[in-house]
Amino acid sequence: MSERTQDEQAAGRSVTRPGTGSSGLTDVERIVGAFYDQMADDEQVRLEKAFPVEYLMTARYLERHVPERSVVADVGVGGGQYDELLARRQCRLYLADVSERLLQGAVARLDSCGLGAAVIDARVASAARLSHLGDASVDGILLLGPLYHLLAPGERHRAVAEANRVLKPGGVLFASAVNRLVGVLYGFALEADRGNEQLSRYLRFLDDGLTDPEFAPGIGRAYFATPEEFAALFVGQFDTIMLAGLESVTATRQESFPDLSRADRAAWLEILELVAESRDALAMSEHLLFVGRKAAAQDA
Repeated sequence: MSERTQDEQAAGRSVTRPGTGSSGLTDVERIVGAFYDQMADDEQVRLEKAFPVEYLMTARYLERHVPERSVVADVGVGGGQYDELLARRQCRLYLADVSERLLQGAVARLDSCGLGAAVIDARVASAARLSHLGDASVDGILLLGPLYHLLAPGERHRAVAEANRVLKPGGVLFASAVNRLVGVLYGFALEADRGNEQLSRYLRFLDDGLTDPEFAPGIGRAYFATPEEFAALFVGQFDTIMLAGLESVTATRQESFPDLSRADRAAWLEILELVAESRDALAMSEHLLFVGRKAAAQDA
């Protein structure tokens, strides 16, 4: 392990964090990792700037369902925003991503806040192959991104099975998906001025949810799910705590959310939570969030 002892922390010595190789990644995962290596600087501020409602709603649920001092695996660290939130709650963290630069950025974020000691381990790894984590070794696991870059159904199911394996009895999973229908909505907005040249491609996208850099340059090779497909991933392995649509009525306009007063932001978050688990919110939201507990039948 790469933890520091209390004496080392007091002496201010740096943490040695293993794992900067990319062994165990598929060709697609290496492509996705390279894509995010190029986007790493943008990821440091992407949630706050472009997806503030997604961020604030997810943070709200994390604070509610992940106890302080938990051991958490964050698989797909993004800009490290959720890692900072958890570290401030005295959680200890295993960090994993297919992008080395995202990992470096997440670790740097924590170091800059004086929270670097929260990191147990940080390494390049696939959500579908968490061989560095033992069975029943963590209290919580975050898949807030990997499931929409695992293009094959078998890989997504394998990632969910891996999450189940590494969770302790009663452990909690947070997983997110991008909503396919809202992806089409964005596509319409982008293509309207070009005469919907890619209309046939959108018809295929409605069927399979798969993107590529030409079709969706902002996310590259990805999979957008329907709420039904997303929920089906967890059946038999996790008991559902909630399946929520995060943005609902603020979808496609959430970039204006920071312009509201603090009181108005708080009020809108309450409204969003009131409707989050409704069928309408699931249909309208850009991002879907599943929170589940390791199925009790497996704990025996």
